[in-house]
Parts: sequence; C-alpha cells; structure tokens
Amino acid sequence: MANPPGTRREAASPADAAWLEAHWMPFTANRQFKAAPRLFTQAAGAYYTDLQGRKVFDGLSGLWCTGLGHARKEIVEAVARQIGTLDYAPAFQFGHMLSFELANRIVERMPAGLDHVMFSGGSGSDAVDSSLKIARAYGGSAVKAPRRA
Repeated sequence: MANPPGTRREAASPADAAWLEAHWMPFTANRQFKAAPRLFTQAAGAYYTDLQGRKVFDGLSGLWCTGLGHARKEIVEAVARQIGTLDYAPAFQFGHMLSFELANRIVERMPAGLDHVMFSGGSGSDAVDSSLKIARAYGGSAVKAPRRA
C-alpha cells in the first residue's frame, strides 16, 4: 500500500517485500535480490558488515572508490572539514580553488608534454561528452597534428 503524499514510511524489516519495492537497483537482478536481500549496515577498514553482523571482505575497494579503506578517521575528518567549507561547486561555467590545486599537483608529477588534467563525473556519457568537447576545441586550435596522405 502506498503512503499518503507527504508522509514517510518508517524503516521496516528487509523481509518486508513492500519496503524493498521502493528501490529499484541498477545492475542487479531485482527479483532475486529482493527474495534474499543482502544488505550492508556499515563498513570499516576493508570490511563491510551485513544485517546479521557478518564481516564481508571488500575485495573491490567499494567498486574502486575506497582503496584506502572504509571509515578511516583522517579521511572522515578531511571530508567533514571540506563539507563545512564548500560542499559543492558547479562545474558549468564556474570552478573552485581545490580542483585547480589538485590539477596542478597532478601536472607536476606528469611526464613532460602532458600538462592538462580533466576531471569527469565518473560516467561513460560524461567522459564521452567531455572528450567530444576536447576534440572540438583541439580541431579549432592553431596546433594541429599533421594529416596523413
């Protein structure tokens, strides 16, 4: 049964099929998942903890975003400081100081001739869109690669 508009359903047991129906999970066989849900409740270091309290090794590093481990105190503190200063800045026609600082730190470590960094949002369409813009900008620049006959 749907909740009336403006109300919130309280957290229920994962065994509650209606509670699980609210979330459709991409890249997941939803029917099978919801028949036997595998839900994590927390993570620390290289391990997740599930609803039953079992530890599960995170062999993928959070799908490549937690390579230094989960819930590391120094990272949590740094993120909290940054969120308290500037939690978001649009990347469209605006920028923020730290993205330029990071780009320059990366360029300092790159081989000669590689002197630009592009940060994308992490999706394929985002990367393709940016690549097309870079190619278009390069095509209109004074520096051109020699054409082959």
